[in-house]
Amino acid sequence: MNNQQQSQPQQKVNQNNPMDPRCPRKLNTLPCTWCSLAVLRLKTLRNTEKELSEEEENQLPGCPWAVSHQLSCYCFFKFASEYLNTPISDMEIAHLNSISIDTVKRTERKAMSKVKNSDFILDIKEAMEGEGILNPIDNGDFPEHSLMY
Repeated sequence: MNNQQQSQPQQKVNQNNPMDPRCPRKLNTLPCTWCSLAVLRLKTLRNTEKELSEEEENQLPGCPWAVSHQLSCYCFFKFASEYLNTPISDMEIAHLNSISIDTVKRTERKAMSKVKNSDFILDIKEAMEGEGILNPIDNGDFPEHSLMY
């Protein structure tokens, strides 16, 4: 028995948790042992000398859904299914995705910009007669946004 098998508890495969079809290994259920493709991706990311662009990261070997979370077998789909029941901080997002907090903040700003300019939000704003539903929150270095209800 190798070290990887010894360090992981044996778990029963849960047939009630089907795997997402985007899994590169085409698993039928969520993994119960470490995903070799995810481990390969995380090791490659860890050994890069700089933070990679999205284009550079797309060229890396391994699973693009890898997350730095051992209890979820490094599988995003298992992590989302079993551990993502509460909001997580920007620091946790950065750690799970092996990126900097600044990258998380930049991504959040881009996403909020896209949301604010979407037809759905513009229609709501028009229905509210120009009153905004997205308000900036200043919490220091990076402005964040919240939806008003």
